[in-house]
Amino acid sequence: MKKNLSCLLFILWFCSIQGQKKDFSYSPNNVDSIENYLNKVTNNKILSFEIKQQKRVKEILLERKTHFLKSIKDSTFIFDEKIHTYLNKILAEIYHSNPQIQTQDFYFLINKSLIPNAACYGNGIYTVNLGMFNLIKTDDEMAYIICHELSHHILKHNDKSLENYIKTFSSKDVKQQINTASNKKYGRRSAITSLLKDLKFNFMKRSRIAETQADSLGYILFNKTKYNKHASVDILKKLDLSDEMIFNNPTNLTTHFSFEQYPFKESWIEKEDKIFNLSESANDLQIDKDSIKTHPDIPLRIEKLNRNNIIVASNSNTNEIESIQKRTYENSIQIFSDDLKLDFTLYQLLSLHEKGLLDDKKYINEVANLLKKLYDLKEKHLFGKYISPLNSFSEENSINEIRLFLNNLELKNIKKIGYYFCKKNELLSKNDPEFQDSYNFFKNLNQN
Repeated sequence: MKKNLSCLLFILWFCSIQGQKKDFSYSPNNVDSIENYLNKVTNNKILSFEIKQQKRVKEILLERKTHFLKSIKDSTFIFDEKIHTYLNKILAEIYHSNPQIQTQDFYFLINKSLIPNAACYGNGIYTVNLGMFNLIKTDDEMAYIICHELSHHILKHNDKSLENYIKTFSSKDVKQQINTASNKKYGRRSAITSLLKDLKFNFMKRSRIAETQADSLGYILFNKTKYNKHASVDILKKLDLSDEMIFNNPTNLTTHFSFEQYPFKESWIEKEDKIFNLSESANDLQIDKDSIKTHPDIPLRIEKLNRNNIIVASNSNTNEIESIQKRTYENSIQIFSDDLKLDFTLYQLLSLHEKGLLDDKKYINEVANLLKKLYDLKEKHLFGKYISPLNSFSEENSINEIRLFLNNLELKNIKKIGYYFCKKNELLSKNDPEFQDSYNFFKNLNQN
């Protein structure tokens, strides 16, 4: 009963801080209009297929629509007027330069994921991940990404993929193979896995062809705009390298949390000795990465793009990208904090501050608030619900060290770190009410 009461009090406190002012919202102002829009485009899409396919298509698309609406309600997307305005300016230039594109049913959403990616759903809906805004360096690069996704829609790649899926799993041959594998007395799981792997390979092969086609048409659309044409190659190269760039920037924990009166303790980032010496390695974020890596074979795609086009560099457009990136950095911190993913929140705060992309006052206020949340989570025994334990095989070194740090800290450590962090930085943030709230919190703790 006592534990349930403490959980309830924590939830009430967390809901109160969730109400603090943000530069974005997790809910659109017009949820009903989005639902009406989805109903319209879904019905139109169903009717665009052959009559004999419409029953199965309807089942799949209605399921997708339900899932998409749920993802909106589950705060998968953010609605930020400044970012949407920026995106709409680029779209306006693309549409103006390519009047043949029928854009009346297009709808762009910002996914809060920091994985650099964008997607076309085939029904007029497109998503651009917040991580893509962090990856690009110019407006030109974003323009090519959009042209690429528009090309998927124009070429009906989603429709063709759905048709192939239905035809494949409706074919007598595949049904027979599934029945044979399912009826095996021994090795049934292995047989089914092998069959699905072969089918997945065939779908991925079609996906690679579709990506190359979208590159080609995307460049034709892009070439008509005012943007620097070489940005098409530049952004593809960045996407190819992006897997190595996620959560691997240095954070320098020891610098941020070592104080004259309370020095950093190496034991806070020491790994626990294991009984077994396991040499294999794994990446605890690999599942997320593989699930979104829809841009395979990029070096070959770049080679083909260069071979089929004369790509001449010109001046790049960087009018707004710096202010937009600052906004996305701050949004990402708020998103992780709202989700109580304190490991990722702290990673963003430290890595961005190290790179000079986060001003001192914002850094101080957010870190002080995070330490306060950390103390509350540990005190109420809720820490493990929100922060992942250390994965000894992870290749994400920086985030892994932060998880180790957060997991190893005890309440007695957090109250000292919080107090001395606030004391060290009070001159810069003494007039900020949120900082003072955190500082007073740790002052009171250290009186006991």
